[in-house]
Amino acid sequence: MKIAIFSDTFFSSSQINGVANVATKSAETLSELGHEVMVFTAVPGADKKKLKNNGKYEIVFCPSLPIGIIYRGERFALPIDFRALYKIRKFKPEIIHTHTPFTMGWWSILASKIFDIKLVGTHHTFYDHYLKHVKLDFKLGRWLNWKLTLKYYNSCDLVLSPSKALADEMVKRGLYKPVKVLANSVDIDFFKPATTDIKEQLKKKFGLPRCSLVYVGRVSYEKSIDQAIRAFTSAAEKNLEIKLMIVGDGPERKKIEKLATDLGIKDRMIFTGFLRGHDLREAFQASDIFITASKSENMPITMLEAMAVGLPFISVSEKGIPELVRHGINGFLSKADDINDMAKNILELCSNSDLLVKMSAASLEFVTEHSLKNKMNSLTDIYREVINGNGGLKLI
Repeated sequence: MKIAIFSDTFFSSSQINGVANVATKSAETLSELGHEVMVFTAVPGADKKKLKNNGKYEIVFCPSLPIGIIYRGERFALPIDFRALYKIRKFKPEIIHTHTPFTMGWWSILASKIFDIKLVGTHHTFYDHYLKHVKLDFKLGRWLNWKLTLKYYNSCDLVLSPSKALADEMVKRGLYKPVKVLANSVDIDFFKPATTDIKEQLKKKFGLPRCSLVYVGRVSYEKSIDQAIRAFTSAAEKNLEIKLMIVGDGPERKKIEKLATDLGIKDRMIFTGFLRGHDLREAFQASDIFITASKSENMPITMLEAMAVGLPFISVSEKGIPELVRHGINGFLSKADDINDMAKNILELCSNSDLLVKMSAASLEFVTEHSLKNKMNSLTDIYREVINGNGGLKLI
């Protein structure tokens, strides 16, 4: 099958986010499964050695300008690129898959209409939770966000969502095109538990005690990291051995580090900055529990990676998280903003090694359904449905 992928964001030294990860892994795995893939992106000069494409798929870099409003490296594709149109015409894809409703996304709609190619669009997250970054976090801004987002996805032949929570919200807001849930995936051959000996070595490397917690992701206001730290502080007062490691970077990092100092727990916390590849896997493997207080998550890749390593969760019952965390089975779900309940759950998991082992095993069992190749095979089945004119049933 010939597949064209459009995404404003893609894996490079300047693009660090979940959508870039998903788009890149999709291109890599689809090409490994024998499909011909061509990627169109606004990210110039993506590091092909890090992409590991080895000629398996072609990347077309469309002209763009830096904007840098939300994420470092964010770019705005220019409104016309005849070279890209020529590439699409020559490639003759059977399906176009768009991962972002921004400039490259509108390019995908144009290409779909000009060349009469079916269009699948994935809506990855609740964008209205990120509007503070662009000074639009008010009623009119949120209304405009949904208006433009739905206008875009109602131009697709089929809409995919990683979670039922987001799919239902889109239908509620006015999506009338067919929509299906296709959960995010993880490379379970790469992210896997460490042996007991290796885990002990990694704990020494990172300076972690017997029970340690980790947060991996963007350090930004919408992630509510301050609440996770306050819950950890409360638990640490009753358990002197626990530590919390923050893996990631972002606009709130200095503020979060100051909070740790003000709360008197700076010596109980480790800030690694952004990690990727083997370093990221080791950070997961050295830890025992994944913690997040975020109320904006759809289906975060970092939680799937933690699950593949065998970590249970301390999290909140918001958005797509309950589709990953089964309360009392592979983790605990607290009410949003309930710091005391989250602290209680931290203490319960850290003080009960049998429960920790049981929840870890449950995470490993649940993650098998998110295998990268299994999800990509499901995706190609969906492509065939769309090409054949059967986009699936609309969620109600």
